[in-house]
Amino acid sequence: MNYKKMALLPLALLVICTIYLIFITQTNQLAVDIDFKGGTQIIAEYGKQVSETELENILKSYNAGVRTAVGVTTYTVFIEFESSIKAEDVLNTLKQNGYDFIDYSIQTIGPALGKEFFQQAMFVLMFSFIFMAAVIFFIFRIPLPSFFLVLVVIADLIEALVFSQIFGVNLSLASFTALLLLIGYAVDDNILMITRMLKAEDKNYDRIIKTSFKTGITMVGTALVALFALFIISASVVIDQIASVLILGLLVDLLNSWVLNVGLMIWYVERKMK
Repeated sequence: MNYKKMALLPLALLVICTIYLIFITQTNQLAVDIDFKGGTQIIAEYGKQVSETELENILKSYNAGVRTAVGVTTYTVFIEFESSIKAEDVLNTLKQNGYDFIDYSIQTIGPALGKEFFQQAMFVLMFSFIFMAAVIFFIFRIPLPSFFLVLVVIADLIEALVFSQIFGVNLSLASFTALLLLIGYAVDDNILMITRMLKAEDKNYDRIIKTSFKTGITMVGTALVALFALFIISASVVIDQIASVLILGLLVDLLNSWVLNVGLMIWYVERKMK
């Protein structure tokens, strides 16, 4: 198998996702939750399924966004609107149109506080990434393999964020939590594979890659099963966002770890032997 040529595919995907992320950021199209932009959110339990489009039409004058989640026995409705609008007015409008939510909670975050949350979340993410990179360089003490592993983590983070945006998962504190967890997931199996390749005496890299892949796919597969169960069963928007971003992140990590990183490592060891 020509791993080096196959590595061009994840590299191309990384370039496309990076360009797309820059575009939506520069054009203010990055979808963020009220955690980062400020606003008011009503979270209500309802006994039967509701239409998101119908509720948005009822609340058209408030420019409200509506999302729903399916629980075990009930449906959860999330209604978001600007913090300048009174939640009681929104609830009264819904009640007048036949939607009387008895069990609900209201969360309000000011725009300035949301901006502060976003800056702090970015700082924590960058701080974690820098420390992860420093530990990687300290463990291997070889520039190129260390850089390959850091590149895989960068690719996982960017692609997970881009695909979550495409699939409608807003950037929130929960999303950032998932991205932090993804850093750990991305490093584990790659360290195993790189260590085995660097210490191999028989130079049978195909065997090393296959045995490392079995271990890595078992780890990722187990995590994916648990995350899919969380995503299907849970009615919590926080858990849904964490599970969604991690699922997308682990799927792209399979491509980045076992195609991109393997291709780069094959190129490195062959270049070293020459």
